[in-house]
Amino acid sequence: MEAKLNSKVIGSFLILGPLLLVIPWFTLGVDVSGMSPSEHIAAVLEKSGQSEASGILNVFGAIFFFTGLYYLSKSLKSDDGISNSLAALGGLLIILCLPMFATLVGAELIAISEAKEYGNEVGATILAASTGLQMCGFLMIIGIFLLGASLTLQKKWKGIVGALFMIATILSFIDIVSDGAAGEVVSIIGWMGFFLMTLITGILTLVPALKK
Repeated sequence: MEAKLNSKVIGSFLILGPLLLVIPWFTLGVDVSGMSPSEHIAAVLEKSGQSEASGILNVFGAIFFFTGLYYLSKSLKSDDGISNSLAALGGLLIILCLPMFATLVGAELIAISEAKEYGNEVGATILAASTGLQMCGFLMIIGIFLLGASLTLQKKWKGIVGALFMIATILSFIDIVSDGAAGEVVSIIGWMGFFLMTLITGILTLVPALKK
């Protein structure tokens, strides 16, 4: 019963997480890539309602996304010590991303509020101070790569899901280190790839549990 419940929770989290991260980003988010903190705060203030709604939904999405992947990593038990170690380390890096991502999104929400009250310079200062938290992207990529490697070694879902996780994270890493020079195709396949694979993993985890 506990394993069935855990599968339902993990599967639900892995489905809700990507949806609450990606859909608000596409429909409500403001593209601030390549902008300075001053330009960033000016852009989000123009559509502050949308930005705040997107930020709040993203926080909930991050909670489901990172927690779901973390508990998925904890559920991967096998006789292969290497696979278990990869899953454990990957899960640790993934769950470390949650407070960092939540703080990063929260900083933008606070910046919007403070900019409305005290001016754009204050909001820009808050955004500038939070830029270091963007390193959570690296932790997420490494963590999901290790999780994918564990899934592949265990041949869970015939190893296909794990391999696709690894490919997506490699492309995401290339996109980051090349600062977008690798091209839009690499960026889209990389970043959207592991969100899509997380959603698929959630479905593969949840559906069998519902049938029991």
